[in-house]
Order: sequence, then C-alpha cells, then structure tokens
Amino acid sequence: MWESFISSYMELNYSLSEKDFLNFQLYYASQSDKFLSQRNRDRIRLPGLSLLFGVVLLFDDRSSVWAYILIISSFLFFILYKWWSAWFYKRFYKRQVKENMKDDLPYLIKLFLDNDVIEIDSKKGHRRLNVRDIEYISETAEYFYIIINQIYIIIPRSQISQIKIFRDQLEKYKEDSRIPYLKKLDWKWK
Repeated sequence: MWESFISSYMELNYSLSEKDFLNFQLYYASQSDKFLSQRNRDRIRLPGLSLLFGVVLLFDDRSSVWAYILIISSFLFFILYKWWSAWFYKRFYKRQVKENMKDDLPYLIKLFLDNDVIEIDSKKGHRRLNVRDIEYISETAEYFYIIINQIYIIIPRSQISQIKIFRDQLEKYKEDSRIPYLKKLDWKWK
C-alpha cells in the first residue's frame, strides 16, 4: 500500500477483502428505503400469520397445543425479529459475496483522484469517471464509499495513511460539484 500526492492529484493502492465487500453490501442495504420497508413489513407479516393461524386453531379446538405454540411463537418472533433479521441478512450477503468474489480476492485496486476525474484500475479493467457524475460520498467509521453511476468505490480507512489529505480531496469534490457527503460515523449493521 502506497500513496503519492502531487498538488490536487492523489493515488491510492489498496486491496479489498471479503469483509470489505460484505460491509459495503450491508451498508448499502441499510440505506435503501425499499429494503428497510421490506424488513418492517416482514416484522409484522410473519408473526401476524403465526398469530392468525394460532387464533384459528384456538377457536377450532381450545385445548390445541399447536394453537398456543403458534400464538406464543408469534410474540417471540416479533420481539426477536430485529436480531434474527440482522443475522439472516448478514449471512445471506456473506454467501453472495463469497460466491461472486471467490476467484477475485484479494481484490487489488489502484485509485487516482484528480480535480475532475477519478480513475480506477482493477482486475476488471480501467475506468475513467467524471467527478461531476458522483451521486454521493459516504463516510463511515471504517470506510469511504463513492457512488458514481452504479459504480461503487469502496475505500477502507485502514488502508489510507494520509486520511486528512484524502478527506480534503473528497470535501473539495463536495464543494466544487455540490455532491452530497454523508457522514455516518456511528453506522453499524443492525
């Protein structure tokens, strides 16, 4: 890992691991309104179905053990859903990352940041992206994410030796091109 700085030009060389891709998937999902509303609906829907079946069985046969099991499990599931769904989706995304990135890890990236362009060199080739096309920049406690036209640039903080200079470059993008800069330093997967 090395970096060079020449005026407003910055070069980063770093590698991404399975953990880095997993954390990005979890972060991106947690920022999606559609994903969050689906999780909220499922928190009501799944225990609701269990409760409904339990009540139906209870009216059918008051001494049915299954009715009581379904009713109690619906309340337990409603209470425990937040932790269960966090575990479930983390496992789901981990499996997805493992499957899609198994041959590419560690994923080596050379990133060039200039005033007007960002260039990326990786196993998948070379891309030259205009800074004005950045949708947003997001900063968490462990990562910087730059989103440009469905291209996701993941930059682990731990692999940036000159973090202040790097952050200044991102702030410059924010000011010059009016790019949203989201600081979510307390973000954690829940």
